[in-house]
Amino acid sequence: MEVVDSSDQLISTKLLNGEEVINIIVVYAAPTVSRRSGLWAQLREVMCGVVGSLLVGGDFNTIVRLDERSGGNGRLSQDSVTFGDWINKSPLIDMGFKGKQFTWRRGREERTLVAKRLDRVLCCPATRLRWQEAKVTHLPFLSSNHVPLYVQLSPETVMDPRWRPFRFEAAWMKHECFKDLLLASWRRDLSTPDALKQLEVTLCRWNREVFGVVQRRK
Repeated sequence: MEVVDSSDQLISTKLLNGEEVINIIVVYAAPTVSRRSGLWAQLREVMCGVVGSLLVGGDFNTIVRLDERSGGNGRLSQDSVTFGDWINKSPLIDMGFKGKQFTWRRGREERTLVAKRLDRVLCCPATRLRWQEAKVTHLPFLSSNHVPLYVQLSPETVMDPRWRPFRFEAAWMKHECFKDLLLASWRRDLSTPDALKQLEVTLCRWNREVFGVVQRRK
């Protein structure tokens, strides 16, 4: 690993893995808005010189969405809006996470507890395509009020070889009954994730019992 650039709020490194280059920028954004005001421009400048895969992660000391904090006044601060705009314009992709929702907390009693997702890992689109199974795990709180972030680019997976993930078939849309099936099967009384799970079951059965007949005939 080679340190390419550094400042009081970031360290830019280049990791050589054989012939493959992985650029990793680790961030510690200043806790006050005034001190980190120039960080996003500095990061953009550093990223312009990057060639190859890119990961940008650490403590950004701000959030992107209202559901990334517990409590609050129901509005995003201008600093959060600026951070979200920077992510979109970079462009970078939030790699998501597994584990507890919040990465930082303050206070011990429920009435005084404040928690936020201040830490995250972002990547460029090419990196997300290169490691499609990559995942970020929020580890438990230890001695710090921030959780460690555990990044696995190629996590080990143990799967039943008979199990196949759900895939939408473009050919379904050419079937004369498909649109009516969607309209009749969508559960408006459920949340979107739950409705999608129910629809997946319906489509798998329809594919096997109705659409699959066409495949066997062909």
